[in-house]
Amino acid sequence: MKRSLADRIEQYLKVLIARSDDKSIEIQRIELAETFDCVPSQVTYVISTRFTEKEGYITESRRGGCGYVRIKQSSPQLTDSNHEYVEYIDLFNFIDELKQRQLLTSREAEMVKYLAVNTCTDLPHEYKLIINSKMVKALYSFLQM
Repeated sequence: MKRSLADRIEQYLKVLIARSDDKSIEIQRIELAETFDCVPSQVTYVISTRFTEKEGYITESRRGGCGYVRIKQSSPQLTDSNHEYVEYIDLFNFIDELKQRQLLTSREAEMVKYLAVNTCTDLPHEYKLIINSKMVKALYSFLQM
């Protein structure tokens, strides 16, 4: 199956980020566009749609002749400062991201999801949310994030 240009650019950038020591890269749009034989606006499109805060990335750019784009992979933040509630879907997305970043194996990820769902069956929903938050904090601590 042939992948789109946007998919190829995204994959290329993710490989560069994964290989970097600090999980960040600095690129020039024009050079990347030349590499993929496209216009710089296509590179900008990929960065603005696939490297968002929601996806776990922080981007910074400077336009102009010596302009650059800096992309840094950030640790996911699931709880806000006002309360400590994490829904199952957010916990599962967090676990999936840890698996994608190879911080958990597939089996470990499935085990943590199973424990989250099956150990709290008799508890009220609000307690489940607090336990999910505690699981996130425990994973952060265990993985030294």
